[in-house]
Amino acid sequence: MIFFRMAAIPITLVIMTLTQIEVGQCQSYIDCRECHSDIFNLWKNSLHAKSYNNPTFKATFMTIKFGCGEEIAKDCLSCHAPMAYLADDFDPGSSAMNEGVSCTFCHSISSINHGRIETFYNLDTSGVYYGPYQASGNAGHDTKYSSLFLESDLCAGCHEYVNDFGVSVLETYGEWKASIYPENGVHCQNCHMPIMPELSVADNHEVTNFYVTAHEFKGGHSNINLAYAVKLETSVAKNGRKLEVEVNITNSESGHMLPTGIPNRKLILNVTLRSAYDSSEVSAIRKVYRKVLTDKYGTIIESIPDMFLSATNVYSDNRIGPKETRVENFTFDVPKWVSNYFIETTLNYEYSRQILAEENISIEMGKSIISSRSIR
Repeated sequence: MIFFRMAAIPITLVIMTLTQIEVGQCQSYIDCRECHSDIFNLWKNSLHAKSYNNPTFKATFMTIKFGCGEEIAKDCLSCHAPMAYLADDFDPGSSAMNEGVSCTFCHSISSINHGRIETFYNLDTSGVYYGPYQASGNAGHDTKYSSLFLESDLCAGCHEYVNDFGVSVLETYGEWKASIYPENGVHCQNCHMPIMPELSVADNHEVTNFYVTAHEFKGGHSNINLAYAVKLETSVAKNGRKLEVEVNITNSESGHMLPTGIPNRKLILNVTLRSAYDSSEVSAIRKVYRKVLTDKYGTIIESIPDMFLSATNVYSDNRIGPKETRVENFTFDVPKWVSNYFIETTLNYEYSRQILAEENISIEMGKSIISSRSIR
């Protein structure tokens, strides 16, 4: 049994490390996909599968590695490439790195330790795989039922992070815990891993009397999830040349704050008075909803590495909680030259990111042109 800490202060494995275990014993997704093709095809396009091998994470990882040292950067891999971290295998081209949050890692979790952040996940490396079903005896490997796979606690280790200064940089799990959803039995899996009854758990249908849950883990990167998360309502009352505008923003479907996750994510409300003649802007009001972190000098932090490593204080937090309706009131003065107009309200989800991207460089170092008339 391995006791594995995720997502908080510098990581230690208090029982043993996987350097004491042959890396070959860590089953690859290549083995899993042969019998679980439907699940694999969902997972391979998810951000869990690409948690290490994506340009956004790699840009942040490289910034920390070269700015703070390799040992600190390795801590990032406890969530983004956990099997590589355990195996002490930091070769960028290794399968352990590039599989990200793999089948083996999640389905080896036997239990968790709340309140012991240095040993949050207990991993069973005996070859038993855990999940929400008890398979029949003719499965290709040993299985064990675990109710943990139906509970938000399973997600807490990587979706909750308190840095060395005691600042909650990531608190998605805590936001859910403080909402009404736990008492109603609604967990992360209900929204982010919905049932897909048309698919099979395993290709051998003799052992698949179970529903597949979506292993795409859709969230803030999904247009569909974002579209259903919020209800936006606008009403307008006229008072002479003034317009009294009320906007109601309801976090109707999200089980955590909006926005959640890394604090560079924002909701931006734009309310605009436009001319009906040509849709040109007459007047506009903008309001931002986000969690703002500052460093020890009181400077607002915008870079992702500094949020994890340097944040000492939560300067402000006006994000919208689960089931909360935020009521905003604005007043517009309508100019006399504007006879026909309309109010436009938009709510945008925005964030900035560094990206390492492949770029083709071509520099001409010489050139020769020979005309056919000069060739004899």
